[in-house]
Amino acid sequence: MAPRGRGYPSRIHGSSEGRGRSLLTLAIPALLILGCLAMPGSAQGTLPQGTLLWTYVTGNGAAGVAITADASRVAAISDDAKVYLFDTSGKVSWTYPLGLRMTATAIAPDGSRVAAGAIDGAAYLLARDGTLLWMRSTGADVNGIGVSLGGEQIAVASSDQRVRLYGSDGSLLWSYTANGAMTAAAISADGRRVACGSRDYHIFLLDEGGNLLWSYTTNGEIREIAVTSDGGSTAAISADNTLYVLDGEGHLAWKNGFTFSPLSVAISPDGSMVAVGSSDNKLYLFDDRGTNIWTTVLDGTVNGVALSSDGDYAAAGTSNNKVYLFSFLPPETPTTLPPTTPTIPPPVWNVTPENTPPRNTPTQTSTAVPIGTATGTPTAGGPSMAPGSPAFIVVVVGILLGLVALVVAGMYFFKKR
Repeated sequence: MAPRGRGYPSRIHGSSEGRGRSLLTLAIPALLILGCLAMPGSAQGTLPQGTLLWTYVTGNGAAGVAITADASRVAAISDDAKVYLFDTSGKVSWTYPLGLRMTATAIAPDGSRVAAGAIDGAAYLLARDGTLLWMRSTGADVNGIGVSLGGEQIAVASSDQRVRLYGSDGSLLWSYTANGAMTAAAISADGRRVACGSRDYHIFLLDEGGNLLWSYTTNGEIREIAVTSDGGSTAAISADNTLYVLDGEGHLAWKNGFTFSPLSVAISPDGSMVAVGSSDNKLYLFDDRGTNIWTTVLDGTVNGVALSSDGDYAAAGTSNNKVYLFSFLPPETPTTLPPTTPTIPPPVWNVTPENTPPRNTPTQTSTAVPIGTATGTPTAGGPSMAPGSPAFIVVVVGILLGLVALVVAGMYFFKKR
């Protein structure tokens, strides 16, 4: 074996051929790495950034949330036996005390109606101003509820194996009976599709007349379900720790498994985003191909999630008494929610089940936090020199051309020698 420092170095660095090969050895990996970084569509340049707009502390664990299509209103239910309605800034517009634990909530896409289900088997429909419109008893625990645009139809899933559809006046339009307790329900904005899930592992899609269009069998009890505004996509989570996304014909589009139990699910009305809340205290955001594009850690298990029309906003409720609102608008776009709907009365008051006139109680102060970037991973955006941007590609191409010229010149020089 040659002594260290002799023989081996001379073969690599002491000849023109060796030097040329050395340059190629160094240049080729560099060219490949830089070329990959310069590829348009790099994931580093397309991930969303989650901005926390506000947080509100309820009187007990938040059991569910809902959001309007334009994100101008957020509804939530809490184990303090109240329904909350928040405005754009996280301020409470009104609360409605039911006096018992609630299990489900929904809000009409236009914010005109808020629905809630309770463990006493009753479904409640509230007006925009917090007035109770009607209450209907199913005789069994209400496990899921959904409201169409304008509150024209209300779908209710209960443990007596039925999903019921009520009209805006509270009249029963139809009911569908499954082989297991109904555990979840959602309705499309146009009211033409009702999605529901059961304890016997099935996902169902029904038409506006209560007729079964298709069913899909999972490997666990359905915990929660969501549907797009036209019924073209359905998202559901089950006790097998899996998120299922199905197309309008009931075919599996994609699915994702979780290490921890997923507890809540939402799909944006346009189907572009799916959100999942989990028992590991995380809120996950997926694109329409099932890629996890954003994750953040919240305070407590995430019992409820909701998405606005195009996935620009997400609401979440946790077991540690918190309601959150996030924005996913690009950094260059102001994260300002749409103006408050003028028909919402400005005074804050508590509505009672007896519908007594408003009492001029002191305005409830929101515990909203200042706007700031959420501690989610990964964060997105960046300056114009981010990978995949035009400026970045120009710079990388210049570097590549320089390296090629250096290699060619080096080989020519050493060959002459």
